[in-house]
Amino acid sequence: MTTEKTYDVAVIGAGVFGAWIARYLQSAGQRVILIDAYGPAHSRSSSGGESRIIRLGYGADEFYSRLSMRALVLWKEFFEHTGEDLLHPTGLLMLADEADTIVTATETILEKLGVKTERLSREDVRKRFPQFAPERTAGCCWRAAPCRRWCANP
Repeated sequence: MTTEKTYDVAVIGAGVFGAWIARYLQSAGQRVILIDAYGPAHSRSSSGGESRIIRLGYGADEFYSRLSMRALVLWKEFFEHTGEDLLHPTGLLMLADEADTIVTATETILEKLGVKTERLSREDVRKRFPQFAPERTAGCCWRAAPCRRWCANP
């Protein structure tokens, strides 16, 4: 009798991406081994810890915004499965020049996808976010509302 285990897939790297890939391959019936040089949740991780974010804005790349929206739904499902809620929606504040094409394209895509956005004056930023110095930017301050809409199951 052999005690060797066999796998259909080996996923190398147990960070967020590797762990999600392994989880979904396993849920699809694959026998998966997840391997990381330093083990899970280690200090050398580039995608771990409490400071990670999910953002919806990627300039004109609507594809990535849609992927992020789907990821939020999947995170919520995962939290329901584990009984933990580690996602804290906060919104996004971008400080940029008014003519910044990435900000403008991001705003256009998010509005198309139904994400509430608003442009703020420097004075609005000073009042609402006193920890920032908007006078150092060239003009535009832009805010996306917290992403609570996609934190619920579809």
